[in-house]
Amino acid sequence: MVFHGDYEVDFEIYEKREGDWRSRLLGHMSGINPEEAKARWMEAHEISDERNERIHAIPSVEEWR
Repeated sequence: MVFHGDYEVDFEIYEKREGDWRSRLLGHMSGINPEEAKARWMEAHEISDERNERIHAIPSVEEWR
């Protein structure tokens, strides 16, 4: 039997500043891919739809070590 957690990766969740190239770290979330991690994080934190385009998930640096 394979568990879903066997394939999940830790992602860092960032929000890009409006009108700027910089972003800020919002937190971490696990997922199979960046889209799933972002969706889980947004659901858990009840983020409004208007912020959706500014939020991104990228693989955590710890995953690459």
